[in-house]
Amino acid sequence: MPAVSIVVATHDQGRWLGDALASVVAQRFTDWECVVVDDGSTDDTARVVAGFAADPRLRYVRTERAERCAARNRGIAETSAPLVAFLDADDAWHPDKLARQTAALADAPDAALCYTVARFVDAAGRPLDVRKPPRALAGWVFPAMMRGNFVILASVMARRACVEVVGGFDPTLPALGCEDWDLWLRLARRWPVVAVDEELTFYRRHGANTGWHRVMASGLAVVDRHYARPGTAEAARLSRRAARARVRWYHAGALEGGRARAAAVALRALLEAPATAATRPALGALAALCLPAPAARALRRLPG
Repeated sequence: MPAVSIVVATHDQGRWLGDALASVVAQRFTDWECVVVDDGSTDDTARVVAGFAADPRLRYVRTERAERCAARNRGIAETSAPLVAFLDADDAWHPDKLARQTAALADAPDAALCYTVARFVDAAGRPLDVRKPPRALAGWVFPAMMRGNFVILASVMARRACVEVVGGFDPTLPALGCEDWDLWLRLARRWPVVAVDEELTFYRRHGANTGWHRVMASGLAVVDRHYARPGTAEAARLSRRAARARVRWYHAGALEGGRARAAAVALRALLEAPATAATRPALGALAALCLPAPAARALRRLPG
């Protein structure tokens, strides 16, 4: 049995999939298996994967279109290692990623998952001026995690046993875009989290990323799901209204060039929880609405 299972779920991302798989093959930690779950692609995904057929650690599974939660769960089911790493087909890894994370989890046997800091890149792979999170958090992170998702999916390595206990990705969410946040929250509510404070994950921004309106709807759905469970407000030290407002503030701050829409989203956040106007995401959103772009970006990079 390999030490790490790598799950790559993809749909019509053949343009970037080769880079993602090349970053897997280039890992200095070599005891892994990788399954590419093709979620009903209509592009050249199968041909791209075939280019890696010489590596027996890598397998290809094609399914009917069922969306990313089902595809990732299929990938988990198709593999067996005690540690599971997730990689989206449009993202990539530094060669040291798996080595650093397996070591971090070995040093923290009670932790459910390990993540790394991510550097955002553009469609061509050129670095952008965005690092997520600006400051890595570890330990009992559920209160911080409930305030906003600071973990990029492609940066995560999780213990299979913990993922199975909480049920994997939830395909019943009414909107997709924050399904990874939902899983991290379920894990972080029960176990500690460890972090590798190095930029070992490369998150690609491009025109086909999930739209902001869908991500915001998914984030609100995730908040409602978690606050339907007893004790969430107490564990998070945050009210449901404040959690929902923070989702809106984050998206209002991200709508560069769409100030009318951003203002409408910010107004909804303010009406839902007026006290959140003093939080970092609210200040970032207000800065995006009122300040020049460089100053707004600097505020959004502040922790909190």
